Amino acid sequence: MLVIIADDLNLSLGCYGADHMHSPNLDRLASEGVLFRRAYCQTALCGPSRNSFFSGARPDSTQVYNNRATFREALPDVASLPQHFKSHGYFTRGFGKVLHDGQDDPASWSEPFYFPEERVYARPENRNKVPIIDRADVANRANPLFETADVEDEAYWDGLTTGEALATLSRVATEDKPFFLMLGYHKPHTPFNAPADYWDLYDRGRIPLAANPFPPANVPEKYAMSDFRYVRSFQGVPESGPFPDAYAREVRHAYFACVSFIDAQVGKLLAALENSGTRENTIVVFFSDHGYQLGEHAMWCKHTNFETSTQVPLIVSAPGKAFARGASCEALAELVDLYPTLADLCGLPLPDHLEGNSLAPLLRNPVLAWPDLALSQFQRAGARGYSIRTPEFRYTEWRDLKTGGLSATELYDHRTDPMENENVAGEAAYAAKIPELSKLLAAKRKALTLH
Repeated sequence: MLVIIADDLNLSLGCYGADHMHSPNLDRLASEGVLFRRAYCQTALCGPSRNSFFSGARPDSTQVYNNRATFREALPDVASLPQHFKSHGYFTRGFGKVLHDGQDDPASWSEPFYFPEERVYARPENRNKVPIIDRADVANRANPLFETADVEDEAYWDGLTTGEALATLSRVATEDKPFFLMLGYHKPHTPFNAPADYWDLYDRGRIPLAANPFPPANVPEKYAMSDFRYVRSFQGVPESGPFPDAYAREVRHAYFACVSFIDAQVGKLLAALENSGTRENTIVVFFSDHGYQLGEHAMWCKHTNFETSTQVPLIVSAPGKAFARGASCEALAELVDLYPTLADLCGLPLPDHLEGNSLAPLLRNPVLAWPDLALSQFQRAGARGYSIRTPEFRYTEWRDLKTGGLSATELYDHRTDPMENENVAGEAAYAAKIPELSKLLAAKRKALTLH
């Protein structure tokens, strides 16, 4: 088993229809498995999302709502995803950013977790700079939002992570014991730094800008919108207002270079599996912890309940004739589904605490009728927004953290507005739809919360 996690990656991949992207290795992986076109994270923030898929429980059960806590505080005795495989005879090891930076879960691993030397920047003038991730700080303004450097991949910490994973893979691939390797890459998270070779793959003048660089009509800005203070704290970023087109295109160029950098790392891992003779009996999974706005809705961040923040790439390649190859699946899937899916594929029992569904039937038949919906959440301004995605709608309720009262409502009709440019919750034509979706949301929350 090889599980690969990107950070802040939206659907900017060729296999998702982004023709401007250079992502040949992930495109190839999609041709060898099932690409989920409507997969969603549980929270568009690194720590809560990662603790959720790692534990198999939703944020209201893990009680992780920020980048500092871990699921062990609320659920000390549950077996994590890799721990479950470890307890059933697998060699397990983690590399890079699996939980949030610096967090580890020793019970999950057969060998100590590998976190690389901190190599954020590579240019000599930037090499000692370390961005402040959890808050906007005046000290961060000395840090560039992006850089290009004529260096090898190992000049950045994702290159180091790949190197350590390859060394471990070459060793465990020759052993009789099955393995479960879990790699987390930092990119394309800010700062958008990548070797020059990956920048050179793109012609900046041909890079498209966001098609909807404005807030949705009728949006409750206090709750739904992010001011992306962290990104604005970087050197050279406008302190307020929109990004000028030329600058926005430069930032997108940097982001896309980081995506191609990660694609190259995935290519190295896939080549190693093939060279070791283990590719044909190894499940490979690739996904991101959440999406990212690159100017959509006038934001440069995640931190929302919009489609652009909650939707993630998800590719699962399972070996054997029983599983589809080169197929797309339109069923609504969630990252919390990964734990039961992978256990199911390997014939392991499913722990009682799991709050997701096994997607194994969809890997066998991607067009199978699938009744579930996706639930995401985010909190801001003293309220927690619970958002469900159905095949036709996104419906969000913002509820006061103290009273539970309804603070704001959003409804986006994906039949006519796939980019979520107009909140129609207040329109008479949707008056009957609101109670129906509210009931679905309440039922989903009640049925899937351990606390």
